[in-house]
Amino acid sequence: MMLTEAQLFAKHEGDELPVALEGLPRGDLLLKYQSRALAECSHHALIVIEKSRRIGLTWGIAAFAVLTAGAARGEGGDDVSYISFSQEMTREFIDDCAMWAKAYNFAGMEVGEFLFDDTDEHGNTRGIRAFRITFASGFEITALSSAPRSLRGRKGVVIIDEAAFVDNLAELLKAALALLMWGGRVIVISTHNGIDNPFNQLLDEIHSGRRKGSTVKITLKDAIADGLYERICLVTGREATEDGKRRWEADVRAAYGDAAAEELDCIPATGAGSWIPPDLVVAAQHADAGKPELYAKGLCVIGRDIARRRDLAVMWLFEIVGSIIWLRERREMRCVTFTEQEQIFDGLMQRYRVLRAGVDQTGMGEGEVERAILKHGDRVRGVLFTGPNKLSMAIAMKKRFEDGTIRIPDDPAIRADLRAIKRAKGTGDTVRLVNDTDEVHADMFWACALACEEAEQPELNYTGYRSAPRRRKWDEGTPAEHEEHENGRMRMRPDERPARTNTFKGGAW
Repeated sequence: MMLTEAQLFAKHEGDELPVALEGLPRGDLLLKYQSRALAECSHHALIVIEKSRRIGLTWGIAAFAVLTAGAARGEGGDDVSYISFSQEMTREFIDDCAMWAKAYNFAGMEVGEFLFDDTDEHGNTRGIRAFRITFASGFEITALSSAPRSLRGRKGVVIIDEAAFVDNLAELLKAALALLMWGGRVIVISTHNGIDNPFNQLLDEIHSGRRKGSTVKITLKDAIADGLYERICLVTGREATEDGKRRWEADVRAAYGDAAAEELDCIPATGAGSWIPPDLVVAAQHADAGKPELYAKGLCVIGRDIARRRDLAVMWLFEIVGSIIWLRERREMRCVTFTEQEQIFDGLMQRYRVLRAGVDQTGMGEGEVERAILKHGDRVRGVLFTGPNKLSMAIAMKKRFEDGTIRIPDDPAIRADLRAIKRAKGTGDTVRLVNDTDEVHADMFWACALACEEAEQPELNYTGYRSAPRRRKWDEGTPAEHEEHENGRMRMRPDERPARTNTFKGGAW
């Protein structure tokens, strides 16, 4: 483990502090929220920090960078790469690191500039101004541009500062996270820049458990509680008072106006583009949703998205309560056999008073739909995921959210999944999947959309659960019996009916 700040100051008792640190309590230069962030950075491979604007966190992270690069290999030393969206920020970070290196009395360090060769996808190379501090330990701190190519060949610790504002953050994160395979660490820090920003999506992935990592949130309120106002007064030579603190915070909030929630309180602003606006998703969340034990024996609808290995197989059952549909039971499954999925679906159909179930009939869903109809009759409807059908489902779902007639759990995995479907630019009202990654496939979105459309269908006369009648042989019985059978629960379109010479045996024609 690297030496701590307190240990370093104990080693160099009596040494003068840099001018920038004069007057601050020796050995306690960092505020509590800064120290907390540094502790998380020391113990996790991936740490994501959402923060308020202008609370001095980058200044504190510079201390972590120096403690890392200045330490010997046996003390946890490693190279550190710092990336941000502007050259001014990279220069300022290097200056802060140099100040901390002097405070910690790391001898033999060298500070300099160099040209980083950046080669684009067309093979064109240009020199980009970068900054570097080399320590006697043999490790270095390098401040680079935000191009994903700048991480090529890097190792050690990567710090991405104000990540929500860098160009092409998704690609940059992909390049940075690849370093984790080789024992590196990635620290992602930012103020928010919209709910649909990849930075906020990364937070949701960690919160929902889809990606391993740790998160820290530092709002302006948190920073003030940990002494930010008093530290500012100490540095600027002003007297710190409780009345002065209240007026100072009020002035800061007034300066940010409508952006205060995002800039100071770590609440990402609602963005444009998602088919279901994020604020409507939040408005639909309810603590009672997703709880089977609250089922009130009402009529229900099911949406079922078929999958086997790569994607999630999803079954969402909603209870109809007046004009509102409440999610009562949800199943999201990966690598579950079709036999097990069929058993789970059958159980839902039997335990609940299900009016209709919309099932994804595309591809591998064809056989699942046929078997479900054989068992449960015309309460099951197969839906091919064509463009028009997907649009119809998406519109039915959006109307529910807009009208406030749907209730879902407060779950970051659901929010991320619902956000994955966006309106395609320049194509009118069509929608398309724009975040088709291993993390988000919108399986829950389509299960929900299927259920919403089933809730809009004409109501069936529900008289209790019963399985569909077994088909008779087409070449047996009277013409009247044939007609009764054809008009029953297992009716088929004329073009789908088998020739009358075929016989029904063992559940198949």
